[in-house]
Amino acid sequence: MTKLYPYKGLEPCAVSKVAKPGNTRLDLLSSSFQFFNMPNIVVGRSEEDKEEHGLEGTGVIGKHLVGEDEEAHTANPLHFDVAKPHVVGVFGKRGTGKSYSMGTLVEECQQSDVSENISTIMIDPMGIFWSMKRPNERDVSMLDKWDMKPEAFDAQVYIPKGKTRDFDEKEMPYDDTFTLNPAQLTSEEWRMAFGLDSNTEMSILLERMCEDLTDEFGDEYRIKHMKKALGEYEFPEKTKRGLENRLRNAEDWGVFGEESSIDKLTEAGELSIVDVSVFGQLSGGTRVQALVVAILAKRILMRRMAARRLEELDEMQGLDRADEPIQWMLIDEAHEYLPAEGETPATNPLLRWVKIGREPGVSLVLCTQQPAKLHPNALSQMDLLLAHRLTAQQDIDALQEIMQTYMRYDLRHYIDALPDRPGTAMIMDDNSERAYPAQMRPRKSWHAGGTPDAFD
Repeated sequence: MTKLYPYKGLEPCAVSKVAKPGNTRLDLLSSSFQFFNMPNIVVGRSEEDKEEHGLEGTGVIGKHLVGEDEEAHTANPLHFDVAKPHVVGVFGKRGTGKSYSMGTLVEECQQSDVSENISTIMIDPMGIFWSMKRPNERDVSMLDKWDMKPEAFDAQVYIPKGKTRDFDEKEMPYDDTFTLNPAQLTSEEWRMAFGLDSNTEMSILLERMCEDLTDEFGDEYRIKHMKKALGEYEFPEKTKRGLENRLRNAEDWGVFGEESSIDKLTEAGELSIVDVSVFGQLSGGTRVQALVVAILAKRILMRRMAARRLEELDEMQGLDRADEPIQWMLIDEAHEYLPAEGETPATNPLLRWVKIGREPGVSLVLCTQQPAKLHPNALSQMDLLLAHRLTAQQDIDALQEIMQTYMRYDLRHYIDALPDRPGTAMIMDDNSERAYPAQMRPRKSWHAGGTPDAFD
């Protein structure tokens, strides 16, 4: 028999303080009317915002699970707030659906009734999200059960300008290219991109050269200026040659141009997929990917902070104008860019999003199968957690440290009660101080991140 009250101590919003462990079956039955007439569930939204906006600015990402293990069945839809800034964690071991769920969040950002005021950027280190441009025709029957249909999304796939040949030769699809301005990098970001220790002669030379070039050219210098400037410094020839070789390698990354073109990635109402998978073939390619993330994060935050000041002024004058969209950035394999130990070029820019992003209006979704390897400051600031099945104790312990007081038991207790099927997850919402076992909905767009097998 399916249990009316699942999850041993977990309190769904409608039966909170009513159906608790130890209650008699009669008590549970008497509370069932309240359960089945529960209000819409909106995760990521305060009670005040629910009263003011209802379901406006939300999207359906799944359904609330009722029951335990294989007896669990779906109940009320779970709505996800996309209108306000959030820091979201999407976790789960390989094959449990974390990248799939991240694609679902993107679909809802694009289809919400506030989508024209949102810009969405997906950082794609695996090269799998281009498939969102195709409808999910292989799961028609599953979508039909959710009263949904396959749908293609107008995603713009961007690749580094210097890597078009690689994509063309392999007939890999893309829509446009992007370039970065090397003068926008700090010496510290260059140092981390090159994998240099901070106290080496090469790092000292790099710092001095960046400072001098900035004083002389502002943000108008390029790698050719950096190579030329090396001869002006009284450092050992071995040091200068080593730095010159690294700058030559940086030219081969294919990401630097005469000017930065990343502003086109942040158009209102658009979904931009930044495919950085090509860097995975390079030695130290993850550091190059982190460099792209760093420049994007810094540029977007700077623009949103400036726009927020203008929005406040407009509000004071009774005007209603939005010159810069609210920004969502979703990052797969996020522990590679924001690690628990060490630093990458993206560490400080992403931590600024985490710490101050709510006020200017930027949202960050960090997806990884190894939450224990994600920076603890990022974990501690998350207001929404979407945890698929995890088995590694260190990953469960990492999330357990940030569990809030409204959770009665440890995380493993709740995850173990989930049915063993793809797409099930625990959603923990710090905004409403509630947690929900959930079945994530099927994707409307094609998911290219599935596991291949020899049978196919």
